[in-house]
Amino acid sequence: MSDAIIKVVIWLALAIQFLAGIAVWRHKAPFSLIVVLNLVAAACVLAYWGQRWYWYLFRGVTWSASDQLFPLYALLVVILSILTLTGRFGGISLHWIIFVVTTLVLIAAALFVTFFKMRMF
Repeated sequence: MSDAIIKVVIWLALAIQFLAGIAVWRHKAPFSLIVVLNLVAAACVLAYWGQRWYWYLFRGVTWSASDQLFPLYALLVVILSILTLTGRFGGISLHWIIFVVTTLVLIAAALFVTFFKMRMF
């Protein structure tokens, strides 16, 4: 994946994040949109880490427990999102906190890829 594609994907994700937040904040969308957005973002993180878990399990790549903090966070967000969408958990304020954390990470990532040159592959 080239640097340009990575920049586009990150800036697009940030734009979607902002648009969804504004839509929910101005009550033009239901609060479940935040929950669904958190679910999609966390599922993408788990999909990315699924490939790494394959390498850990079947290719003999060494890993440490601290490498699993991001996927653990994503798994918790997926579980909370599913529980909220099924009506078993009503913590919308917790989903707003997750939404803000995700937005801050996307801002940091967008600024990083915009202002620093890197070679991915």
